[in-house]
Amino acid sequence: MRLMFKVLTPVFPSLMNQFAYNLWFTPMRTKATEKEQDFIKSARADFLKVKDFKIRVWSWGKGPTVLFIHGWGGRGLQVSAFIETLCSMGFNVVSFDMPAHGESDGKRTNGFEIVEVMNEVVKQIENFHSVITHSFGGMLFGYYYSPQLSLKNIVMICPPATLHTAFDQFITTLQLPQSIQEYMLKMLERNFGQDLFERLSLLQNGTKITQPVLLVHDRQDDVVPYQDSQDIMKILQQGTLYETNELGHRKILYDKALIERISHFISKN
Repeated sequence: MRLMFKVLTPVFPSLMNQFAYNLWFTPMRTKATEKEQDFIKSARADFLKVKDFKIRVWSWGKGPTVLFIHGWGGRGLQVSAFIETLCSMGFNVVSFDMPAHGESDGKRTNGFEIVEVMNEVVKQIENFHSVITHSFGGMLFGYYYSPQLSLKNIVMICPPATLHTAFDQFITTLQLPQSIQEYMLKMLERNFGQDLFERLSLLQNGTKITQPVLLVHDRQDDVVPYQDSQDIMKILQQGTLYETNELGHRKILYDKALIERISHFISKN
């Protein structure tokens, strides 16, 4: 794809501008792993209608609810490694597939659509106890958060501090030329407001969070820099930062020792 942008942008600038902009809203839909598929059998699987989307919602266990919010290009079943531990502690685990992810409808989506879906999922929850977010899901939950949410605690795994983190990685991964970067920024501001990056900033929205927050981040994360969590830590009212090594951005969701630590934090706070 890098070569395509390099070769075609000078020849078809308008076409490649629009192609890159559309690509920004198009997550790569990933399939569940074999281990994740095992948990489908024990799940209560439903669809929730939100506007034009059928949203897949998964749940396991009974008791106070722990909601898992996956990241961009992820899926609700990425909570699978947490299920046995949290259910054994007496929790109900709920997750959902964002629009254009997993088993939910859609080919493209954006952060504000996802937050609308998040709100509808939360409305279905009784006895809301905790939230676990991964990556982009953490930044969106920060935007959605209200002090009126009756939560005991929040866990954010590898959260980006601002939308700039995701945008810069998108540009770098595809090695997009300056002309496309400028076009995308212009269109994002035109369609979502000039304050888009400020509105979605976890550095701004995180200051409102009153509950204890556990930040978990790997020093070798090559998707969201560890520095992002260090920056977020500075603005939280009740924050704890736990660092890992050599787990990266996705493997971190399946580390047994880390899952025990997170589950202990959820149950004790």
